[in-house]
Amino acid sequence: MLKFIFFYSALFICTPFLLSLAVSVWKKGMGAFQWTPGMVKSGAANLSLSFLNILLAPTVYLLNDGARSAYEALGIPHIPVEFWSGLPFFIILVISLITQDFADYWNHRLLHMPGFWAIHAVHHSDPDMNHTTAARVHFLESFVMTLSYTALLSWLGLPPEAAAALVLFRVLYNKFVHIDVDLHLGPLVKWIATPRYHQWHHANRADAFNKNFANVFSFWDVLFGTYYVPGPCNVPLGFDGTPNHNLSRLFFWPLLEWGNAMIRPFRKSRPQTVDA
Repeated sequence: MLKFIFFYSALFICTPFLLSLAVSVWKKGMGAFQWTPGMVKSGAANLSLSFLNILLAPTVYLLNDGARSAYEALGIPHIPVEFWSGLPFFIILVISLITQDFADYWNHRLLHMPGFWAIHAVHHSDPDMNHTTAARVHFLESFVMTLSYTALLSWLGLPPEAAAALVLFRVLYNKFVHIDVDLHLGPLVKWIATPRYHQWHHANRADAFNKNFANVFSFWDVLFGTYYVPGPCNVPLGFDGTPNHNLSRLFFWPLLEWGNAMIRPFRKSRPQTVDA
């Protein structure tokens, strides 16, 4: 049993890495293996934060379980699972992907709003974005995301098999859009998210702020007016005042930002000096 768990865990971790590496080699040749010092620090911080999230997984599970119990207590009707049994699995998977990506779009927009941004800023703090940046997610963001899925998707009653397949696909695709190559699909970029599209989402430039929220289907951004891909993204990534690759600051960043927001109104403004 332990060998089975180890094998599939290793497969789940290694497959996205190998696929991302293959795309990088295709676009950059041997340059894909030449990481800058910043990218090395990025990878170390991202994997370390991911390890901390694994340690905190029981806490996230308890929070999510409480949220699910509260949702069920509302008695909101849902489609019975048996409803989906007559449809081909591929159709169920496509429906699941589209509906979850719709939920992801609005959840992502929520995370860019004041208060929630302190959580999501951890993900945007990487100025050396690469495929490991997908793992730079604060554990509180995992809770917010699962809470949004519970509220927006529970009524669908989708079968668990589709959910499991969807998780694997989304992990792979999330790694793909974070790779450090300028991959573009021409007119399809307005339908499907690409690395170029997602690099603009991480761009530290005012005209790119709050753009490109979709995870898989960029047509949500086209539909709701948040699409922005003016060309190759050759601008700095991250945001001003970023915690960069400092693991302790990344972990405590939401608490620090919320604390600063609470203290700020009580700070006395400094007297202005007047030049003679």
